[in-house]
Order: sequence, then structure tokens, then C-alpha cells
Amino acid sequence: MNEAQFDVGQYVVYGTNGICKVDSIELMSFTAGAPKEMFYILRQNKHSETCFFVPFKNEELLSKMREPMTREDIEDILMGLSSEDVKWVSDRRARGDYFKSILNEGVSGRLLSMITCIYEKKRELARQGKKLSVTDTTTLRSAEKLVEEEFAWALGTDPQEVPAFIRKRLHIQEEE
Repeated sequence: MNEAQFDVGQYVVYGTNGICKVDSIELMSFTAGAPKEMFYILRQNKHSETCFFVPFKNEELLSKMREPMTREDIEDILMGLSSEDVKWVSDRRARGDYFKSILNEGVSGRLLSMITCIYEKKRELARQGKKLSVTDTTTLRSAEKLVEEEFAWALGTDPQEVPAFIRKRLHIQEEE
């Protein structure tokens, strides 16, 4: 039996699902007759009715669990952004795949650079009387949601205050 990396009651980030609490660690089986194995049972912080079952034996799913960032981690990310430059990819499909891979990494300097890149493209398109595609807009909102939740957790603030904090730190003009 594998040893637990996280403790009951501990908060973790689980992939793109955001902050979750380790609700319990249980020996269980989801199929009749199958051997029981150890699972983390995670409850999503914002939606306590949402549960995730993460088997100890599944390295891929376990790799999506990590401790939430600290204030110091956020400062380090923001200070190191210049080395995390994300460029706009003109091919829509390639851009979607590229941005999806960045989203799946979770909150990082690359994710913040991606947000900046999308905002810059949005402003450029607005000057031409155009808008972002639905896919790019959805990607932007997903990225902002991840960042807002984790930054708010680490900074002890309301998620609604995070966008202004990020725009100020990244020198992104407020949308009109």
C-alpha cells in the first residue's frame, strides 16, 4: 500500500479544478469484485458538493495534486515573467493546443504570460473593430479563473480583487 503524500484536512490544488480539501483517504473499490485500493477523496473548495477520487496508484492523477502557492511564490512568478514570454500563434488549432497545454500546467509564469498575450491580442483586434474568437475568450476566462482562485487563496483576499492586482502588476490596462 502506498503512503499518503497529503493529509486529511490539507488543501491542495488539483489540476485545473482549483483548490480542494483532502476530505478523506479511503480504501475502496468502484467495481464489484475488484481489489480495493487507496484513494484521496477531494472536495472542491468553492463547490463542496463536487468530489474527486484520486487513486494512490495513478501517478498521472497524483501528479495533478500539489500544495497551493504562497504569497512568496506569487511574488517570484510576477518578478520572473519576462523570461516566461508566450507568443501568439496564428494557426487557431495550434494556438488552442498550445494554450491548453499551458492551462493544464496550472498557475505559473507561463499562464500569466498567456493571459497577457491574449489581452494584447484582444486590444489589437479591438482597434481593428474585431473581437477575440470564442475559443480564445473561453481560454482567457479559464486561465483567469485558475489564477484568481489560487492567488486569492495565497493572498487571503477575495477572488474579485485579483484581476485588478494582476493587471496592475503586469501593467495591463483595464478594459473599457
